[in-house]
Amino acid sequence: MKKKSKIAIIGGGPMGLAMAYEFCLQGYKPTLYEADNRLGGMAACFDFEGLEIERYYHFHCLNDSGFINILSEFGIKNQLRWKKTKMGFFYRNKLYKWGSISSVIFFPKVSPITRIRYLLHAARCLLINDWSKLDNIRATSWLKKWLGNEGFNVLWEKLFSYKFYHYSDEISAAWIWSRIKRLGKSRKFFKENLGYLKFGSVQLINKFSDFINKRGGQIKLSTPVLNIKPSEINGINIKTDKDEKCFDLVISTIPLPLVGEIFSKSKIDNLVVDKYKNLNYVACVCVIFKTRKKITNNFWTNINDKRFSIPGIIEMSNLRDLPNQITYIPFYIPEDHPNYLRKNEEFIKEAWDCLKSINKKLKKSDLIASHCSRYRFAQPICGVNHKSNLPEQEPFPGLFTVDTSSYYPDDRGISESIDFGRNLVRKILKNNKVDFGKIHR
Repeated sequence: MKKKSKIAIIGGGPMGLAMAYEFCLQGYKPTLYEADNRLGGMAACFDFEGLEIERYYHFHCLNDSGFINILSEFGIKNQLRWKKTKMGFFYRNKLYKWGSISSVIFFPKVSPITRIRYLLHAARCLLINDWSKLDNIRATSWLKKWLGNEGFNVLWEKLFSYKFYHYSDEISAAWIWSRIKRLGKSRKFFKENLGYLKFGSVQLINKFSDFINKRGGQIKLSTPVLNIKPSEINGINIKTDKDEKCFDLVISTIPLPLVGEIFSKSKIDNLVVDKYKNLNYVACVCVIFKTRKKITNNFWTNINDKRFSIPGIIEMSNLRDLPNQITYIPFYIPEDHPNYLRKNEEFIKEAWDCLKSINKKLKKSDLIASHCSRYRFAQPICGVNHKSNLPEQEPFPGLFTVDTSSYYPDDRGISESIDFGRNLVRKILKNNKVDFGKIHR
């Protein structure tokens, strides 16, 4: 590719920002389109009653190399903090310790045999490197085989049903293995160590933005892409509500079903469109509370309580040093489920009732502020043989379509998105050393 090649990136989340950064680093001047009025995607921050914080919870593990490397390149690795964190498990109206070997051994709600099976399974996950054999196995079947019905029903069933609903039995074992292994590798001497940026994700987002602008790239906020299609002459046409431009190379990082919706409006062949539209995602309604009193001493507490459709709570203030107690309560709901249509106030009430059940001393006067965010495509449904069901990354010459499901079996995360995005750019530049315009002619 020539340095003057016109390059567009759609989506200003961590993946899109990392791609734009890598192009700028290599001497190109990309244009980045973001539909939102701010950068960051699910890592975007907002003013929460005087506190700038992410709309959705984020944390970092010891093996998040992509994230750590970019901090070093920006000179802000010294802003990365590590903290020993705790986990909990709220079961039948009682809070238990969780996450450590001792907490599992002494957990009284499953048999000793089940506890041993659970620990053996966790250890086994750390030893597995080739996940291909897990790709065609259902996660629920795999967990039942290792833990038995008792272990699965008590420790896992609600986490699946409250996050995936009617998709629970479709999730691949490779996906859940990846999550278990990532967290397992973030433990030292059986103690969990998690990381955070001193001032939150906005530190990294601002560094990306500043670098792109200084290197001649363009960032167009509040500019959703309405149409994407190959040009009749050469290149790829992108249409927004402001203008229409032709690019030599376009990389979309927005959720793949959204690409399908744009393709459909662009009158792209239905066979192509269906590959995108047939992918399923789970939406997230995320409630955030600012309180005077902490809920527990845990960073993460899994929830198994039939009264609440909540898989867990995340007390960010038990990880980050924050002026108030901040707790995230995510509701993962398929967009086509009736519960997704509930009002924000209903989610806030259920979340608050859940916290009061966990901490019986919590009072209404302890609540300072609440907020509710929604995201349609929060979690890809990574089903059995997920990799083979994904559409081609390059449906047309010069157009690449990827999102967080593209680095399956790894789960969505800032580090994974950065690594994947930068590596894809390097691959494209390596494999296409001539002008894309010539390829299209």
